[in-house]
Amino acid sequence: MRLGIRLIFPLIVTIGFVSLLLSPPGNTEGVENSTWTIGKEMPTNRTEITAAVVDDKIYVIGGADYRADGAVNIVEIYDPNTDKWTSGAPLPYSLDHAPSVVYNDKIYVIGGFLQDKITTDKVLIYDPATNEWTEGTPLPDPRCCHVAEVINGTIYAISGLDFDHNPVATNFAYHIENDTWVEKSPMPEKNGPKHHASSAVVDDKIYVLGGRLFGNGVPNEINDALTNLDDNMMYDPKTDKWTSMDPMPIRRSGFAAESLNGEIYVFGGQMADGANINVERYDPITNKWSVEPDMKVDRSGLAVAAYNDKIYVFGGQHKGLQALSINEILIPGNDKNTAGT
Repeated sequence: MRLGIRLIFPLIVTIGFVSLLLSPPGNTEGVENSTWTIGKEMPTNRTEITAAVVDDKIYVIGGADYRADGAVNIVEIYDPNTDKWTSGAPLPYSLDHAPSVVYNDKIYVIGGFLQDKITTDKVLIYDPATNEWTEGTPLPDPRCCHVAEVINGTIYAISGLDFDHNPVATNFAYHIENDTWVEKSPMPEKNGPKHHASSAVVDDKIYVLGGRLFGNGVPNEINDALTNLDDNMMYDPKTDKWTSMDPMPIRRSGFAAESLNGEIYVFGGQMADGANINVERYDPITNKWSVEPDMKVDRSGLAVAAYNDKIYVFGGQHKGLQALSINEILIPGNDKNTAGT
């Protein structure tokens, strides 16, 4: 279902006002065990990137530097065991706002923005063994600023912006072995049309978190982040059904999420007053959120990757679209400080 911007404007203003009231600054009180360290910076400043792990290497793909030349085709490879960077084969074209997944040691990059914020339906496949890119079967419709996850050989591309930059609630599923796309149950209408959400997988279920309704080419008279959402929607591919879970304590868009040891961590994001440094952890078993130590640098448009019981947090932007090269590493502890209570 496509939701017209004019029709939702009164609702967005209401959501925006509430978001200001419900968006406290980062809080680290009571968090003792989790710690941060710093890894070697990326060779290139980038925001709106995606990251994927294959064979003990982290691939940071695409992105943009809006103070320079916009979208880029850069692929840089980080070895967390040696703390060194190397270069991979560049993307066939410049691309940002595109999620990625890994299946059978290949990286699938789905949709995204081409230069000049043109939404694409292309699917790119990178084989680290050959250091080559190929094209896969395109999405049924162009998408960017969406989320993507893979479960049991099926890639799910959910929400985002269509070619005309309208937020959508669609759920496209790609059966890799059969090379076919089908439509699955979209996000429920009251939670659905959104972009700049984030997602993670725990126990073969997809959690789609936050996002917003305005921004990225849609003219409006209010701050985009005033339309931030705190939704936590769980999708079960086995039943093709959505369930509303405990919402995030802070409304976010343009943030990053990653699962590790059965829990989900969310990092940073765009707020009404700029990027933030806040980190929170969600336990799907208890359906509760807890607070983690803040990042050292506030940022949105960042990418994360879990490896060897650590979460690597790359790049992003802050302070007037300033692209970053930072590589912060979270070493999670066991203490949980309940958030949002």
